[in-house]
Amino acid sequence: MKKAFFTVGFMLAVTVFFIFILAFVHEISGQRITRNLAIQKMRSILYAFNIFPEGMGEKNLSETSTTADVPWKEADLVNAMKQRIKTITLPVFAQQRELLKGSFLSIQDSAEIYVLFDHEGNIAAYGFPLRGKGLWGTISAFAVVSSDFSRMLGIDFTDQVETPGLGARILEKEFKSYFRGLDLKNFFQPIFEPLPIVMVSKKDHSNLEQSTNSIQAITGATQTCNGVVNMINTDLRFYIRLLSENREVLNRILLWEELE
Repeated sequence: MKKAFFTVGFMLAVTVFFIFILAFVHEISGQRITRNLAIQKMRSILYAFNIFPEGMGEKNLSETSTTADVPWKEADLVNAMKQRIKTITLPVFAQQRELLKGSFLSIQDSAEIYVLFDHEGNIAAYGFPLRGKGLWGTISAFAVVSSDFSRMLGIDFTDQVETPGLGARILEKEFKSYFRGLDLKNFFQPIFEPLPIVMVSKKDHSNLEQSTNSIQAITGATQTCNGVVNMINTDLRFYIRLLSENREVLNRILLWEELE
């Protein structure tokens, strides 16, 4: 009987010991994971806003580079976010939520908007998250548009599970570069015929060189590309209307924060 109690007690002690070790490792790694995710998010936001470390730009990256290849120092990354970008929350009304039908965004009563200011303190651009459906799962992105909503300034894809070498190439500079200078004027048409943004098989010029409403597709990744285009056509329509109809609210929020 004593041997049985000893065995049970020993097993219980070993179990408690390893549970404690696992809990400790989880706590430590959890903090590190949270920190790394925050850094990754900042990298994506700045990439979409076309903000790079001093002395370099997107032109310094190879066509297959991703956001992780941008040589940010953590301190410079954090300072760039604090100094250049401001985050605000705008109310979302019922009629605006109607535009979210068919979207994967989970927005209810408010939406988070990122605002970029120029060196004179004027609003230069707005940024916001997008969500869509790819071939294998949800695609999340962060997009930036000019303050007059006439052009898209950039995009970065923050989460995806697409096929490596095919759909996953949406992470590469070559694909994302076609979003810089993308023409958004068709979003202001009463009827979207054709769609505001379209995908084409071949482009001879970037949208910075010759602005159009088209993006070059990735060969062999049709469903992923269609998911990206659908996401942009749905979510940008919502954000452009939200920002257009909340100009006064936006200005009051920014003025109030400035006074504080």
